[in-house]
Parts: sequence; structure tokens; C-alpha cells
Amino acid sequence: MKTFLFIIMLLLAGAVQAQKTGDTVYSRCPIAITDTSGYNNYFTSHQPATIKVEKLKGSVVITIQQREQFYTMFFRTKKFSDRKYKIRVGAGDKDELDAKYSFRSQGRASYVNTTSGTVDVKFNKQTQRWELRVNGMLSNLIERSVAYYKVKADFSIE
Repeated sequence: MKTFLFIIMLLLAGAVQAQKTGDTVYSRCPIAITDTSGYNNYFTSHQPATIKVEKLKGSVVITIQQREQFYTMFFRTKKFSDRKYKIRVGAGDKDELDAKYSFRSQGRASYVNTTSGTVDVKFNKQTQRWELRVNGMLSNLIERSVAYYKVKADFSIE
């Protein structure tokens, strides 16, 4: 009886849907990080970008990578739901997330936290994909001044 119950539970566990992990390559980069004047985009929009979806310790991590620069979002949930997530530094709730812009240059790595904003997540029933829309703000302290950058992204994942 225990063996039969174990096999049934194993089959049910395999049938449960969870957030898929994997990589997707976009021919055009779906993210733009611009200074407040709006002219200088750090991600090149006409070049390809890779979007990675991973599960780490029960949370979903999405990374958009183009060459040596990354934009990473750390969701505090195991799977998505139709909602608007708030971007916070040191997020703790399930409706909040951390987001970082990082880059590598000459063997060194740096990152800047996204200090505010939202990520709107909706499920498209026609395409069976999650659509994410990011609208945020980076603030970077450089010596004695603060520089602000807008973050905008519009992409979908499975």
C-alpha cells in the first residue's frame, strides 16, 4: 500500500506546473536603462539579449544579459501571479522584489540597486506566456552627486 501511494504521489508531483526555468534569446534587447535626459541607453537596443529564468531557494530570478552587463530581478515567490510587484531595496514581502543592474569591465564587477518602481506581471492566455513590464528608477551615488537612470523593459517568458 505504501508503494502504491508513493507512486501516485510521484506522478502527481510531476504533473504540477511550476515556473519554467531556461534561457530565451531575443534578437532585440527588451530593456532600456537611460539617463534622465533619455538619450544615453546603456543596453544596446538593436543587439541580441539573453533572458534567463532560474529558481533559487524557492524564489524566481530573472536575468537579462547583454554582453558583460546584466539586469537581475529577485522575486520572493515560487511562481508568478497576475499582480503588480513593487521594486524595493531589501525587499521582504511576496509582492516586492529586488532588482540590480550590474556590469563587468576589465576583470572588475559593479552593481547598482534599482531603488524604486514596479514590475507588472500578467499571464497571456493566447500565447501561454507571462508578460512582464518593468518601470523603475536607479540612483547611483558618484563622489558627491547622485545620478538618476530610468529603467524600462517589456518582455515575456514561459
